[in-house]
Amino acid sequence: MKKALQKLINFFSKIHQAKRGFTLTEALVTIFVIGMISSMMIVNWRRSESQYQLLRAAQQIAQDIRKAQDFALSGKQMFWPPTGQWIVPKSYGIHFSLSNPTFYFIYGDYIGNEGYQSPEDIEETNAWLEQGVEIYSFGGGNVKDVIFSIPDGFVSFYPSGNSATITIARSGYTCPSTNCKDIVVNSTGEISIR
Repeated sequence: MKKALQKLINFFSKIHQAKRGFTLTEALVTIFVIGMISSMMIVNWRRSESQYQLLRAAQQIAQDIRKAQDFALSGKQMFWPPTGQWIVPKSYGIHFSLSNPTFYFIYGDYIGNEGYQSPEDIEETNAWLEQGVEIYSFGGGNVKDVIFSIPDGFVSFYPSGNSATITIARSGYTCPSTNCKDIVVNSTGEISIR
């Protein structure tokens, strides 16, 4: 047994001594394989990065819709310039417009009209979408408001309907595709991203 082990050790020692490095061909093949794997990883990383950017923008919109609902449920006061006083608006809403597809805002509705109407309604919080992402459509029309009444937070939509679908897309792409996300608000106030 000891003799066999010694022969095995001698065999591997001779192999190790005979081959002390890599040939040029082996080194070039190794560098080529590492380069190919690296390039595939970089391409996939860039593709994933744009998908995460779109998902972040959709989550931002969903959070801001929820913020407008929170303002309505809490009865948040706002300064209303025509009276010079802090008052609770009749409702809070979030206004989207295709005329500026990278911008939207939360507003307080002071006179109880449907949807955002300047100068009676005051903008509370402005928001811009990430660079490279824009609002694509609302399922009809050029504007969409999601409105939450005070104090119960019931949801309504302008123009009227049973739900609101805000579609966002990467700039320069058409929907439906993997470059789009839908933010859906239903009549119970549930918000989902598809």
